[in-house]
Amino acid sequence: MQFQKEDFETVHCDFCGADNYSKRYEKRGFWMVQCNNCGLVYTNPRLKQEKIAALYDADYFQGHGFDKSIDYVKDVKEHVSKDDYSLEDWDCDNILSLLSQSSNIQPYKLLEVGCGTGVFLDKAKKHGFDCHGLELSEYAANFVRQMGIPVETKAIENAQYPDGSFDAIVMREVIEHLPHPMESLKTIHSWLKPGGVLFMATGNYDCPERRLRKSDWFYFMPEGHLNIFSNRTMHNYLTKVGFRRISVTNQGDKLMDMLRNYKILTPPDPKPRNIFKRAVFIIVRSINHFISSGMRIYAVK
Repeated sequence: MQFQKEDFETVHCDFCGADNYSKRYEKRGFWMVQCNNCGLVYTNPRLKQEKIAALYDADYFQGHGFDKSIDYVKDVKEHVSKDDYSLEDWDCDNILSLLSQSSNIQPYKLLEVGCGTGVFLDKAKKHGFDCHGLELSEYAANFVRQMGIPVETKAIENAQYPDGSFDAIVMREVIEHLPHPMESLKTIHSWLKPGGVLFMATGNYDCPERRLRKSDWFYFMPEGHLNIFSNRTMHNYLTKVGFRRISVTNQGDKLMDMLRNYKILTPPDPKPRNIFKRAVFIIVRSINHFISSGMRIYAVK
């Protein structure tokens, strides 16, 4: 896809507002820069919002857009055809464990922001959550509605949920796409009940793969990935917004697949009860922390 000069805008750091940065990586004519004040990495200049919105068409959800690594339509088909204990199930068990520490009133009401074609929501529904979706794409939202789950096709800033509407909010591979993550997180914080849980997954800027591959790191997709977070910058965001219990971990999918395949992780416990399995779990998590390209984040209001 070709862009013209007028398709771009120059922005300041979303976290601290500074206009003081160093250029880090160039990719496909875009620059990923790092704020010299707070360390946030972001695309600058970046596409204007109307150009970004046009990226998320039907082709994007079928793996033909700027992110070739995803195929949400294929994910739906595979989800329907198998019923194993997946990473999404483990995430649901983690959220349930955190919620049970502050409230036993069920069903817990869960919103997934950027729910795509609804695979996670369908899993969460099977775990007993009262599920709702928020998704910009009408094409993707129709898949969710076919699962019997209500979904609104709006941006975060246009949604009108009352304060304290949800027990849990989920954003998987979404926050890096948001033009103003600070304002979006403030809104999401207001939508959560006291003791409510925010769960997010996103890329980890400080991972070894980025250091080795530099601009070829797969997570640098500057057309749509507008902000790239590290453990530190993510923790700073959530602290500034007002979350009181924050866990930012580096958690890769492949090693978690191994834990599930070898029955180290079994439902409904997010951590093994068996002493031997618990030791294996801790070791794998430790390895993950040093090599994973992704982060899994839990924050309690």
